[in-house]
Amino acid sequence: MLDPDGLIRPELLERALAAMEAHARDGGSSGKLVIVDYGQHSSKKRLHVIDLATGAVSAYRAAHGMGTDKDHDGYLDGFSSLPGSQASSEGTFRFAEEYTGKHGRSFRLDGLDKTNSTSRERAIVVHAADYAEPAFLTRHGKLGRSNGCIVFSKDDLAAFANEVPAGTLIFVGK
Repeated sequence: MLDPDGLIRPELLERALAAMEAHARDGGSSGKLVIVDYGQHSSKKRLHVIDLATGAVSAYRAAHGMGTDKDHDGYLDGFSSLPGSQASSEGTFRFAEEYTGKHGRSFRLDGLDKTNSTSRERAIVVHAADYAEPAFLTRHGKLGRSNGCIVFSKDDLAAFANEVPAGTLIFVGK
């Protein structure tokens, strides 16, 4: 049984599993599936890693893009894949290669759907930043916003990268 503790909204889990099946040839053989629930407030652990063999789920906080939360209330209002939008994109991504960038340890994302196919062009990646650290959350009651990237605290990025191998599918929805 996947997600025995019911951490993931059932309708989002269903959509993510359908996306995983549709993109089976594009990755996902890692034994993991990542689901990002941007329908939840940024203060919540809304990025879920499912172990497909055991059904167990681990959860992390993750920031969303400023272009999708213009009033900065901690809730994502919508998605965009337009270059320059500074928005989070929805759909299925493949967790790709590691590199060292402006934010240190980072991971590229390949957008597999029409709704996120500009991810490489837009440099939408996974990285850590100060605005996703617990101290920022304590001070502001929400995480800061990215330019559309999936952003963790430094410790959470290390744990996530250790848990999730390259090639894993990441489903982003609301």
